Amino acid sequence: MVVIQNIISIKSLIKVLTFIAAVSVSCEENCGQNSFNPGEKLKYSIHFGPINAGIADVSLVKTYFNRKEVYHSKVVGRSTGIADIIYKVEDTYESYFDSMTILPVMSIRDIREGRYRKQNIDSYDHEKSIIHCGNKGEIQAPPDIRDIMSAFYFMRNYDFSLLEPGDILIIEILFDDELITFKLHFLGKEHIATRIGEFNCLKFIPVIEENIKNKNSENISPTPKDDMILWISNDPNHIPIRVKFDLLIGSIKCDLIGYNGLKY
Repeated sequence: MVVIQNIISIKSLIKVLTFIAAVSVSCEENCGQNSFNPGEKLKYSIHFGPINAGIADVSLVKTYFNRKEVYHSKVVGRSTGIADIIYKVEDTYESYFDSMTILPVMSIRDIREGRYRKQNIDSYDHEKSIIHCGNKGEIQAPPDIRDIMSAFYFMRNYDFSLLEPGDILIIEILFDDELITFKLHFLGKEHIATRIGEFNCLKFIPVIEENIKNKNSENISPTPKDDMILWISNDPNHIPIRVKFDLLIGSIKCDLIGYNGLKY
């Protein structure tokens, strides 16, 4: 049952977006215009070996929040096939963020996994450096803190050509009402083949290291153990193509299987 939960949970894809978001740490100095447009849609499959256990859809639209024009991003992940019969999953993550600064104004996390239910609704006051969490009350946070989804889009404006193999990028993100620190180790470039074609990619190893406060430390370090590997398209769109998680038994693979509305 534990393996099935790991296979089909949307957390697998959210980890992808979370770790990709880590590259936004230096984006303030290296971003130009947005690498995405409203109307963009991405679709991913989640496999455990030959088992197709789940799918996830990522969408971006333009809307209004408190009479202000914003972007609304939404990820819906759900179990499929035999996994859906054994342990039904339907998780939703949403973010409303400023279309210029890509700073979030509100994020929603709605988890439905088997009999488990949890919802987080967070609103952001960047001027006061406060996040209002529906479950925990007020949290002090950096003024440029981002949720998972807004960080994902913010990252995509980054100039990856500045990276060298061995570089490490660090960021703090709000997830499940907690401030979490990530390190993203850049390995280099790799060409991979997928169900929908071949892609030139940037290859990363993401590592969770909680309670890291010193972001000014040396950005070069030995390569970590590759329990997870992430491939991002090496083109102006910078979309995640594949992520692989190694388990005690087998591995989970999330692959891009469809897209439309890309800017480039």
